Amino acid sequence: MNADLEYRLGGKSESIYKSEGERKIAHFLDQSNIGYHYEPAVIVHADQGKPRIWYPDFYLHEFKTYLEYFGMADDRHYDQGIKAKQSAYKKAGLDVISIYPWMFRENWQGYIMKELERTTLNRYRNLMGKTYWSKANQSLTSYRKLTGYGGRNLKGY
Repeated sequence: MNADLEYRLGGKSESIYKSEGERKIAHFLDQSNIGYHYEPAVIVHADQGKPRIWYPDFYLHEFKTYLEYFGMADDRHYDQGIKAKQSAYKKAGLDVISIYPWMFRENWQGYIMKELERTTLNRYRNLMGKTYWSKANQSLTSYRKLTGYGGRNLKGY
């Protein structure tokens, strides 16, 4: 209990992770200077839409993305839970990167970074597709025409 409190207050402790896989992931995130929260509370609607509090393994606040380590994959009962979790996360609109034990035999760090890049770019594309961006660009064009100002300095917009 004290280790969990210490972690949540910022004094990370190696002993708090529930598995060797989670410890490896935390070490990678620390070495990569990627800030995270361990097991943050998240409200999801599972079990016929009832709200539940779940605790995904990691939340990478800079990326607005969760990492979920499924350390007991390949167990039939556990695999059903994996599917239910992934479905609930998707319905909640959460970006979650799933990590499995067999991934540690490959370039799992590269996989995490590639998925973070993918989710970040998707979020950016979704934002840029919003109508307010086209309105903002129209306003900037009108401003330039009316004033004759800002052609060089505002060109990046």
